[in-house]
Parts: sequence; C-alpha cells; structure tokens
Amino acid sequence: MSMIKCPECGNNISDKATTCPHCGYPINIPNETEEKIVMSGVCNRVKSALFVQNGSAILTNKRFIYMKHSLPKTFVLGAFVNLTKGDFDFDIQLGSIASIEDGRQGISKTIVINTKDGDRYNFYFTKREEWKIAFANAINK
Repeated sequence: MSMIKCPECGNNISDKATTCPHCGYPINIPNETEEKIVMSGVCNRVKSALFVQNGSAILTNKRFIYMKHSLPKTFVLGAFVNLTKGDFDFDIQLGSIASIEDGRQGISKTIVINTKDGDRYNFYFTKREEWKIAFANAINK
C-alpha cells in the first residue's frame, strides 16, 4: 500500500482512502459523469426464431452498446468473426431499461432487455450469468 499526502492537512494517508482520516477532506472521489466500461464480449442478437445476428456488446455505467457483424464479414470469417468487435448498431441507455429477464433461443438461454418504451431485445451472451449480474449492478446504481 502506498501513501499520499492529504492536499488539505498534509498528513500521510493511504492512496486508497476516499477521505482523510485526520481532517475529513474528500480524496479520490470517483467522477460519476465519466462513462466507464463495466463488461464487454461476444453478444449475438436473436432477431427471430430463425435469425441470430453475430456481434459483440459493451456494458458501461451509462448504457448498453450493441455492435453487429456484417453478413459478408460473417461469411468470410465464419466462427472467427466473434473475435472481432463489429460495427455500432444501437445503444440502450440504462435509465430506459424497464427490466432484464431470462429468455431462450432454441436450447440456448438468453437475456431479454425490456425498455420503458416497450421495445424487447433478445441476446445470447457468452458468460451469460456474469452479464446478468453486471446488468443488475449497473441498473441498480
């Protein structure tokens, strides 16, 4: 653990401190206005029972971003397409998410995002349980 000096009183304090234990001065308060990535990874959008769109996703402290792969890119790269990021398709602000629920695509479990506007998005994620936890934490903050 390294030490820093409190900018208010000059005492040595831990660099992990959020307030100075000597004078109460706020230290290292996170800037909540900055957008920070919470999680990212492979995310395929289930558009219908017969069509799943390859892509990837990023969950930040402010929004969910979906990036799709083009059909030609998918044909050329095949399964390796999931190693690439894809092109921006859309994002959903966390404040507009009404609920997250379990879904299905064939035998695969999915995550369904329901928005306050009535839109419904169905996604297959690798590490699905981790994504569910990340969504719950991000939405509840």
